[in-house]
Amino acid sequence: MKKVSKKKTPYNMILLSKVIGLVLLTLFLFFIWDMSKPHLQATNGQAKNVASSDFRDTSISLKAKDQSTRTLDTHFKTNPNQQANKTVFLTFDDGPSATSNQLLNVLKAHHVKATFFMLGPQIQAHQSAVKRLYQEGHQLGLHGMTHDINLFYQNSESPVNEMREAQRILASVTGVYSRLVRTPYGSVPNLTYHQKVRLNQNGFIYWDWTIDSLDWRYKNSQYVPEVLNQLQMFEKNKPWEPKVILMHDQPSTTNYLDSLIIQLKARGYTFAVINETMPPVQH
Repeated sequence: MKKVSKKKTPYNMILLSKVIGLVLLTLFLFFIWDMSKPHLQATNGQAKNVASSDFRDTSISLKAKDQSTRTLDTHFKTNPNQQANKTVFLTFDDGPSATSNQLLNVLKAHHVKATFFMLGPQIQAHQSAVKRLYQEGHQLGLHGMTHDINLFYQNSESPVNEMREAQRILASVTGVYSRLVRTPYGSVPNLTYHQKVRLNQNGFIYWDWTIDSLDWRYKNSQYVPEVLNQLQMFEKNKPWEPKVILMHDQPSTTNYLDSLIIQLKARGYTFAVINETMPPVQH
């Protein structure tokens, strides 16, 4: 009897089945990957949005910080009970003078402190007033020696030389080496870049102002409504910038200072002095 053998599967059939299986597996994996793409895109999109949002916030924050060189954030962080937009800084130039004690009497009566940018020769001439300023807690600053625009700004060294001499005189009277300065007539347009650099290199911090009382022009009570009007506009347009008020140590200013302080208090303002840790107002 003849033996019947099993039929063998051709080799090419086996190879074809393997290829088909591999293709099917590849298609299945591709399908799984394709289904997951929306989720991945959503996740990546969310990450990009967060990153963009952070960048925008940082940009705004940096811009705010850049502007905050005039908001005195350092001061208000250390004085949390004071609101930035309701604090004023009274500053007096050109003193001390023969009427400084009258000015100080008004400030004392209202428990108000102020900042004084003083001239070297005036410090020498009115030493008792300077000592009283210091003893009563007012801030001592420098205003140079000559108050002559042609002499003070004549070269890159002249402003720092005048401030050094005024600093020396103030220290001889009070023992205080103040670094706070205000240049005659303000820094604009007279103070040059090189003069600013030299002041900075010698440790001086120069301050301008944001509210000009114009008491030097009026020399009467008109400076009081001038200050109040400027403050009202300032509150509207730049509410968080510091209110640094420029005034002068002179009789006409002293005569109406009581009225100014009363009206400022009635509007809810508090008073503070400039110090060396604050970011300065510089035009």
